[in-house]
Amino acid sequence: MSGRRAGTVVEALLDSAARTPDRPAFHVIERSEDTFALSCADVCRLVAETVPGLTAQGIGTGDRVIVVLPTSRDFLAVYLGCLYAGVVPVVAAEPTTADTARYTAHLSRLAAHAQAERVITTPELAGVLAPSLPVRVTTPDALRGDPVPLDAPRATPESLAHLQATSGSTGAPKLAMIRHGNIAANVRAIAEAIRGTTDDTLVSWLPLFHDMGLIGISYALHARIPMVLADPVNFLRNPLSWLHWISRYGGTLSPAPSSAFHICARVARRRPPEGLDLSGFRVALCGAEPVHEATLRAFQSAFGPFGLPETTLRPVYGLAEATLAVTISDVTRPYTVDRVDAEAIAARGHAEPRTVDDPRTTGLMCVGPVVPGHTLRVVGPDGKELPDRAIGAIEVAGPSVIDGCLPEPGGAAAGGAGDQLVGSEGYLSTGDLGYLLDGELYVTGRSKDIVIISGRNYVPDQVERFVESVTRSPRTPAVVAVGVPDATLHTEQLHLLLDERLAEGRDRQDITAQVSRALDETFGINGVTYHWVARARLPRTTSGKIQRHLCRRLIEDGTLAAVPTAAASRPA
Repeated sequence: MSGRRAGTVVEALLDSAARTPDRPAFHVIERSEDTFALSCADVCRLVAETVPGLTAQGIGTGDRVIVVLPTSRDFLAVYLGCLYAGVVPVVAAEPTTADTARYTAHLSRLAAHAQAERVITTPELAGVLAPSLPVRVTTPDALRGDPVPLDAPRATPESLAHLQATSGSTGAPKLAMIRHGNIAANVRAIAEAIRGTTDDTLVSWLPLFHDMGLIGISYALHARIPMVLADPVNFLRNPLSWLHWISRYGGTLSPAPSSAFHICARVARRRPPEGLDLSGFRVALCGAEPVHEATLRAFQSAFGPFGLPETTLRPVYGLAEATLAVTISDVTRPYTVDRVDAEAIAARGHAEPRTVDDPRTTGLMCVGPVVPGHTLRVVGPDGKELPDRAIGAIEVAGPSVIDGCLPEPGGAAAGGAGDQLVGSEGYLSTGDLGYLLDGELYVTGRSKDIVIISGRNYVPDQVERFVESVTRSPRTPAVVAVGVPDATLHTEQLHLLLDERLAEGRDRQDITAQVSRALDETFGINGVTYHWVARARLPRTTSGKIQRHLCRRLIEDGTLAAVPTAAASRPA
């Protein structure tokens, strides 16, 4: 295998262990904050100890298992052991509340959908879940056995690697069928886009049930670089620990959602850090949710004094159905913001340039060109490609794009093509809207989330960020915008869910009146209905994304009462 380009994650690991067994592979920072250094040989030993346990428990090639484990050595052993053995893992989030019955019901549905043979979890959680789940539950300890020699992996590039639950932000989650070849293609494309080298070090605290976290492991193994792999609970306890890990371990690459950059900037303002060296932090991929200029500007301001280069922050775009990355902005220059007419987007579906001081201006973040080896286009309702600055449906094609989602039980045969996602021309419709400019993509929103008022299309994310700026919100997200059909007017009405903390020390009616005036002047929107909501009541996915369809349902069934203000009048 030496010298041959690896076709799977496990082939890359085995090759590295054969040629450079002592090379650092992972620094695992577990929830206890204990740190464990693993060489390539160490990781192979974890795999070799897990494979016989899978066999002994009757879990074989093509079988599916649910993995519910914290970031740990045990997770690496189970996940990589499954990949080697051709077993298909589905990584699920741990419970976040004490509502065991609800979590067990969720896990039961997931196991039924995946047709899982086993749930693999911690001893503590196994004792809670085992009596109620319809499938057997086991632990990493029960899988651990005497190491076996590792020869050629049982999985091929065409084999299923894992099933990735989609975010479910606009509906019920699906299980994307990610093949080993999809992963290899995507991490190679990422490496080329970010100009990766063998001198890089990847730092990640992202949850491993999320594709942005899980594919990071594959990236490090394929690129043959060390990875600092930290439990996300450590980040939640102290967000600035992320920057300290980068400083301590010489991290050059680190991905995170926009909210993480926002949190770190806020914490740094209240409690300025000391002793950081971020001069080697080369690429910070910022994605998984809309990226906001104010957030990146605040992060750069907070950490620029510690050597953070102005080219580090890289807005990106991706989705599970394309394995992970679809576009990555140019790593050689600072991020780019396009100043456009907010009203023209709604009225004409066109991103018309405007100056920064024009009151109708909104800023849209460039997320870069499509990753190497892939193609991207923006099309209209007729399927024809649109010119620059015309807003349409984003479609992508290439070897990272999966061939389908796992059908519900009773559908296609196991391991088959599943529910097809790719059209006849080989393009995946992402469900997102945006426009191209000089070969680079600007994402404007989800097609299912668009608010349609009197024939005009409004992008919720733009409205939300605008309202946050009007209210001078120190937090984001603090506003959720949804459209609710009005049976009388035969159009949608804009409803804004406002975080209760926005009104701390201020009059709520003053705030809503100010927002209404600004929305009317900038977007031509009136007749807004307001709901003041505690942050904990907002429905979210396991990865923290707001579920707008569930917010709409809360409004429609009367769970969220409207604020009786003069500003909430009917639209003209």
